[in-house]
Amino acid sequence: MKTLTVFTPAYNRAYCINRLYSSLCKQTCKDFVWLVVDDGSTDNTREIIEGWMAENIIDIRYFFKGNGGMHTAHNYAYQRIDTEINTCIDSDDFMPLSAVASILDCWNVVKDDSTIA
Repeated sequence: MKTLTVFTPAYNRAYCINRLYSSLCKQTCKDFVWLVVDDGSTDNTREIIEGWMAENIIDIRYFFKGNGGMHTAHNYAYQRIDTEINTCIDSDDFMPLSAVASILDCWNVVKDDSTIA
């Protein structure tokens, strides 16, 4: 099982989500799953994500739900996350190449620290 979930709420983001996907494919550490919650898109977001899933470059989990707004997409994602930690990256953003490695390095330092509330 992966350690980190990067989750992305998406609504009609076919025109810009490629930048995020590209940055995830280039991560120096692959110990993550990308969970995409499509919040009722009417463009070809689904087809794009499914195409990337078929490429099998990174672990992608895709879910489609009726449009309810970003907060409902967040709640939907949290119900499906099964990794130790998670982070949200918006569909029009990207992650620097060592972002996953940095997140996991920090996690490994603090995860067993009982002084952190």
